Amino acid sequence: ELRLLLSFAYTGAVAGPWPVVLEAAETSLRYQAWGLLTLCMDVFTHGLTPETGPDVLAFAVAYGLDEVGRAAEDYILATFPSVVAAPAFLDLPAPLLIRLLRSDGLNVLHELEALEAASRWLRANGDGQEDLAKEVLSSVRFALMSGLELKKVPSVTAGVADPKVLRELVVASFAPMAQLPCRVRSSQQVLVVCGGDKVTDNLAARKPSSHLWFADRYLSAVGLVKQVEWRALGHFPDGPRFRHAVAVVGNSLYVLGGKHYYGVHDTLASVYRYQPMDDCWERLASMSCGRSYFAAAALGNFIYALGGSSGELYCIDTVECYDLANDTWRRCQPLPKALCGHAACALDGALYVSGGCDEAFQCQAALLRYVPDAPVTLLAPMNGQRAGHVMEEAGGQLYVAGGLCHRAGLIGYRDQLTFEVYSPKQNVWVLLSPLPRAHVVGGAAVLGGELLVLGGYSHETYQDTHLIHAYQPAARRWITRGTLPHAYTDLQACVLTVP
Repeated sequence: ELRLLLSFAYTGAVAGPWPVVLEAAETSLRYQAWGLLTLCMDVFTHGLTPETGPDVLAFAVAYGLDEVGRAAEDYILATFPSVVAAPAFLDLPAPLLIRLLRSDGLNVLHELEALEAASRWLRANGDGQEDLAKEVLSSVRFALMSGLELKKVPSVTAGVADPKVLRELVVASFAPMAQLPCRVRSSQQVLVVCGGDKVTDNLAARKPSSHLWFADRYLSAVGLVKQVEWRALGHFPDGPRFRHAVAVVGNSLYVLGGKHYYGVHDTLASVYRYQPMDDCWERLASMSCGRSYFAAAALGNFIYALGGSSGELYCIDTVECYDLANDTWRRCQPLPKALCGHAACALDGALYVSGGCDEAFQCQAALLRYVPDAPVTLLAPMNGQRAGHVMEEAGGQLYVAGGLCHRAGLIGYRDQLTFEVYSPKQNVWVLLSPLPRAHVVGGAAVLGGELLVLGGYSHETYQDTHLIHAYQPAARRWITRGTLPHAYTDLQACVLTVP
């Protein structure tokens, strides 16, 4: 303990694996070393992962750290499938596990996942304690299960609980005196789909969309595809919009540029802010030029719009930033080359720009690090060229999926199915499991610790897709999360808290 305190006093840091951080936090409380405690609390609240979340929650409850406990509990509820796969999940105290399972905000695709998590914990901690098993399993909402899921209950709970007790719990959940309809679990944050382009119902033409939808809940359905219950959130105040960009700052949605129709001069420069809790739109200062097929990202108190197509120019290199406090735009240093169809993401005080098409219609594999008022840095390239793709940050890494690329040795393009992740600390890309289906000019968001890739089309079949694919980093696999309300392309997606 003294060694930890002395090391922190000289270096101002805590070096070592995760158990050392926990020991440092405990030591700081015991000896009232407030500087060390502040550092540990910052790590606890801002550096949560599926592996560390359960430890932080248990630590916060044991020492009465309410703010840290709320942050850890919210994180675990939102990323529950990933947390369950981590070894630390098995070390959760029984009261905390029960509290999580009884929460309305537990993020599970279907209730069978909650039962599987409870069974996994009981196999490691139950030791034949029938009362404990009954209390844990009673936290599962059997009334939310489909008939097919109920048939799987005996096999999922085999060796965990007495079948007679389990049968009583299931029957009790459907009893007339039970609180039915059983409350559906609902995360505070939801997936929101903004605008896009679609084929009309009679397949006669394409029609841009002005709608905003949010995924209210996920229901069980036949086969592997889950049914998503979509609800209308609103619509753009100035009509349809596609090939636009969005950014979220403090639960406010910013919608920038795009196109409202298919002509060269139908590119938009307008910018709007949407407040979902008040259901109100506000017109903001317009960009200096119309942009479509471009990238935008929020960094600090600014939103940056990078490159894209503008009027008759297929791609441009200009960058401008919006000052949230003053409602003004200003020009910034340009990109090294003109790009469109690229993707951008903010991480650790910098913008990262990947791929895209240049003026010669060539897809790029480059990754740029863009820091305002500093030289642009060329980083390790992706393993393949791509444009019309998505890039999202999760866990301090950048995930890139979808888009299209050049045909090897041939003229034209093909779907890019490779999926890879970039580590900024090591400046290296790692290939992961490829996308199950093509998503060219689709949307993406990170919700519940999963990367969601949705919509778009296949360049090889020219068919639009309505599928939502989710990548689970803990399990290293893709699953099908459901379908969109329509097969949208050139759409945007984000995560918001809605009423």
